[in-house]
Amino acid sequence: MNRQYRKMNALAALLMGITLQTVDAQTVNLWRGDINGAAWTDQYKWKLNHPPKDNEAAHFRGDNSMVIVNSTVQLNNGIHLYGQELLLKGNGNINMWSMVPHERTVNIPASGSGFANLTLSDNLSLNGRISLSAKGFGTSASKGTVTLKNRSTVTGDLAIGNDGNGTGQLYVKDNSTLRITGLELQTKAEIGGMAEIHIQGGTVRIETEDNPFHSFLADPSRKIIIGAGGTLRIESDLPIPEKKDLIKQMIENNRLVAEPGCHLTLPIFQDEILIARAESRLGSLKALNQEEMLVAIDDLDEPASILVNDTTVDLGALVQAIQNEKNNPTDPVAPSTASMEKPMQHTAGYIVFFGTVLLALRRTPEE
Repeated sequence: MNRQYRKMNALAALLMGITLQTVDAQTVNLWRGDINGAAWTDQYKWKLNHPPKDNEAAHFRGDNSMVIVNSTVQLNNGIHLYGQELLLKGNGNINMWSMVPHERTVNIPASGSGFANLTLSDNLSLNGRISLSAKGFGTSASKGTVTLKNRSTVTGDLAIGNDGNGTGQLYVKDNSTLRITGLELQTKAEIGGMAEIHIQGGTVRIETEDNPFHSFLADPSRKIIIGAGGTLRIESDLPIPEKKDLIKQMIENNRLVAEPGCHLTLPIFQDEILIARAESRLGSLKALNQEEMLVAIDDLDEPASILVNDTTVDLGALVQAIQNEKNNPTDPVAPSTASMEKPMQHTAGYIVFFGTVLLALRRTPEE
């Protein structure tokens, strides 16, 4: 009787194991497309003969794959990129929002070694956690990159590196937008890890609850590189003096730098926003070196001044002069030279935006 009972238990365990393996296997839906491209909705390009469902993970194991997404896709088990490159094109949207964080992740690469790149093009948007060489088996040999082109948009948490290892790079180009709602940077320079965000165009918005400055200042392997036409926007409710000090630390420690051939411009500070940009050195009237930049940031106090034709003009005096001209339209009033380092000449054509005030400097009738 006991022998028969043991046999029945063994048979039940075997059947249960087979069932569990079948269920686990069905959660992986392998893409069978190639570099020539196919639609996400093409059922014959998926191993399970249908696009990934809510309980299935999309796996891409080919060296190069191109997928066209022109609809809204909902994934609860994420995208796993084992191959060298995945190009997502189209005008669609991929959502990976889920209550379980590890089930809404794009893993790049999804292996312990090798290189993988995800490129978003056209008007495609992706909502979910991006994981670059950050899985539990991430090693110093793993490298993951994400490239945003055209008007593509990525929104979600960003994780780079695992226990100091791995390399992760993001390239934001054209009019694309990267919105980072959470930062998990674990790279360490001493063991070869690296985390870089290259803003070659478009906008990177860092909207984390935790202090984003500390995430980059924690290790020299973490860096933001801005090119001409790129914009970094950090949303933080820290006081402006504290934001000034932190951005100075990032510049001084080379955590915030300009691309070769470019230089950083003075950051803009508002109550809850910091904006940093860069411009090309070609044609630039004056490129501040690092020491000059740090001093200039300290000098950004109210009332602000602006530079017009190499002349420093007190902004408050300029506003008052324009108001006086408005009150006496027949008697134009120029800004007092007492508020300038030298007289202002030939100011035609300048339009200055400062906050919500529009200041127009116009030539006198004689000019």
